[in-house]
Amino acid sequence: MKKLLYILSASILLGLSSCDEDFMDTKSPDQLTGDSFWRNVSDAEAGLAAAYSQMECATSYWGFAEIKFPVEMYPSDLVRIGGDAYNYEDWLSIYNFNVNSANTQTTSYWNIHYKGINFANQVIEKVGEMTEEQIDQAKKNEIIAEAHFLRGYYHLKLLLAWEKIIVRDAYPKGLSDIDKALSERTECWDFIVADFAKAAATLPGSYDSANVGRVTKWAAYAYLGKANLYRAGEESANSGEYYNAAKTAFAEVVNSNNFSLVDNFISMFDGTNQNSSEAVLELQLSNNTDNGAWFKFPHHRWIKPKGLYGWDEIAGSAFLLEEFKKEGKVATDGRYDHRLYGTLFFDDDYFNDSDNPRVYGYTFREWWDASSTAYDYTGFRKYLPSTREELDAYSHGNNMPLMRYADVLLMYAETLNELNETAAAIPHINNVRAMHGGLPAMTGTDKAAVTAQIEHERICEFAMEGSRFHDLRRWGKLNETMAAHGRSGVTDASHFFPIPESEANSNNNID
Repeated sequence: MKKLLYILSASILLGLSSCDEDFMDTKSPDQLTGDSFWRNVSDAEAGLAAAYSQMECATSYWGFAEIKFPVEMYPSDLVRIGGDAYNYEDWLSIYNFNVNSANTQTTSYWNIHYKGINFANQVIEKVGEMTEEQIDQAKKNEIIAEAHFLRGYYHLKLLLAWEKIIVRDAYPKGLSDIDKALSERTECWDFIVADFAKAAATLPGSYDSANVGRVTKWAAYAYLGKANLYRAGEESANSGEYYNAAKTAFAEVVNSNNFSLVDNFISMFDGTNQNSSEAVLELQLSNNTDNGAWFKFPHHRWIKPKGLYGWDEIAGSAFLLEEFKKEGKVATDGRYDHRLYGTLFFDDDYFNDSDNPRVYGYTFREWWDASSTAYDYTGFRKYLPSTREELDAYSHGNNMPLMRYADVLLMYAETLNELNETAAAIPHINNVRAMHGGLPAMTGTDKAAVTAQIEHERICEFAMEGSRFHDLRRWGKLNETMAAHGRSGVTDASHFFPIPESEANSNNNID
């Protein structure tokens, strides 16, 4: 997708939404409008690039980290807030589960995702109106399918954060179109599932090297499965229907034989193995700044520990470290779960080997504080670049995995287990454990044991990837688990963010 992202800044498309209300009588004959822009395949690709551009809030230099990470990472028992984060009231309110409707981070998150939806709707409608003389039919169908995926993706991200959202199935053409009521969750799930299904039915399974990173049919199936699995956790009366739909979607990905787990866990996050055999969908960033391009951010500075001159915004919780260690040093090389070493820096012989100092040329104790005897700090390693030079740079453009094959396998295993196909679920769990953790096969063979194992694997596999809070909520374990791990303040009322004040003020159909 990097090639597409160079084509058009998303800001251009903002000005292309036509409006029924005429504010000016005179129009420039050479200025592009929403009606005149969509002329050929290049315009269609440019419009699609704008729809991609809002993914993961990677829309501004500072905002990428300071919107995405507080909103998605702070509501979790796997993290603790860093010292500098106490300087930001709106970040702190997310961490403490007392967000109000004026919170700047959640408001920005809402607005960015709806901007992406708006761009996707423009592509669906305007490319859909293009003639065969303007664009080849197969290419037209492919671009529209990508836009359906992106529209579903943005709606899904919103629905995981808010109890009710506005289903936007068309871009506003006038001020009156802005007013639209919130939809019930069942309607939202139906809409999201339909968009992913449309995408999966049309998208190709792969692209050439110039278009790596674009959404494939396998990504669409993976998210179709995820949507149905998460929905099943909310709607118990119809859970069997959704579990079966999830099983069918995940099986498409697994049986495609297009993906395999990588054996070096950290390589998927430090820039050394981008778009790997495990990448189902990956946010495409770049360190290349040719011709003024800029798709790199200082998010590593937000994540990296203060001992490495980071901003000290987030660290791993004591519970996360305990969960990683609870099986003991049972890996094939006598260490803990290998994912631990790829996720956290912590006080361990692995990081304190003076002959092989693995903390960017230091041992853990040298890096942390040579005069200290308290080495209980657990800083995140995941997403930090591989070299000291990149670490010290003000920004970097290493890709960020969004959907990994490991997630597909663990969600597939969960789905099979819920459908009482427990024996079929266990090999997928063991595959992830062996390849990423260097671990022996799980013990236990009944449904309850597999359920518990899946929770453990999801903690170790996806720490700092934003799934924990949603997992606990869909499993019905959120309040009790967070309280047990020292995160007080979680009540049923704080499971979702409040509708932003700016939305309520501008939309007459929201109270």
